[in-house]
Order: sequence, then structure tokens, then C-alpha cells
Amino acid sequence: MTATNSSPPEDIPDSVVTALQDSDDGQLREIIHYAQQLLGEHPSITDAIESREGEELVRTEDHGAYTIAVVKRPDETGEAHGPFTYRVRWAPPVEDEDGGGKYHWHYLGRVHGDSEGKSRD
Repeated sequence: MTATNSSPPEDIPDSVVTALQDSDDGQLREIIHYAQQLLGEHPSITDAIESREGEELVRTEDHGAYTIAVVKRPDETGEAHGPFTYRVRWAPPVEDEDGGGKYHWHYLGRVHGDSEGKSRD
């Protein structure tokens, strides 16, 4: 195979990069097809996200690598009730870690609009 000017993403293992670079066009097409099948079998993180304690999911938006989650806190009043927006990402387990990974919730801010988390125009 000829040298490529493409830079692989940092999180792809070197062994996979080497195997891909050593593949001919037909093999690459088969690899792409197989990878698409695997993606189709994986549930999206949007489908797997559950409300955290004291919060209720109002809506979610799947953005591929992350999900936008809008939540409210039904037991709170005033501004503490929400709704609030978070970017949620799945972090796979670290080698030394017990368990199967976890969700990271990054607070983006309060949603200004109606109580269901939809922005007003």
C-alpha cells in the first residue's frame, strides 16, 4: 500500500492504524461495511441515559459522540427547578478501574424558555 497523508485519530490503537494502512481498497470497503454493522448494533448513549437522582429528563438530543440532556428538578422551586442543559459523554473504563465506564455530565447552563426546556423564539 502507498503512504498516506492522512493522520489517524489519536484514540485509535496503533495496531488498527497499521492494519488499515496495509489493507487494499476491497479490504477497506469490507472493513467500513463491518464497522457500520457494529455501529448499528451499539445502542446510542442517548437511549441509555437515565435521570439522575432528584432530576427528570425533559428531552435529549443525540449528537453522535455526545448527547445534550435537558433536565428539571421537580422537587425544587424557582430557578433551582430548571430546566438545565448538560452535555453527556460516555467514558469507557480505565484499565485499573472496576466497572464498565461512566457518564460524564458537563453543565452547560440554564435553559431560558418554557418549563419543558424548549427555547422561545
